[in-house]
Amino acid sequence: MILRQKLQVMLILLLTFFAFASYSQGTTGWLQWLTAVLLITFMFVFDIMFTNEHNFIFDPDAENWRRKMEAARA
Repeated sequence: MILRQKLQVMLILLLTFFAFASYSQGTTGWLQWLTAVLLITFMFVFDIMFTNEHNFIFDPDAENWRRKMEAARA
């Protein structure tokens, strides 16, 4: 994991602690912390899955994509 991802994990853990610490019967303040935790967690998962140069290729031109796939099969 790179430094950015380590910082994201630390931030997720810190905000999770805040969410648990702010829980009280009859209040909804902990939901705000939980929402932040979920948002950052999904950003982290997306970062891990799709932001590697080799895993995610955005090429909207179908012809370029077809040529790349034919070259890979050959």
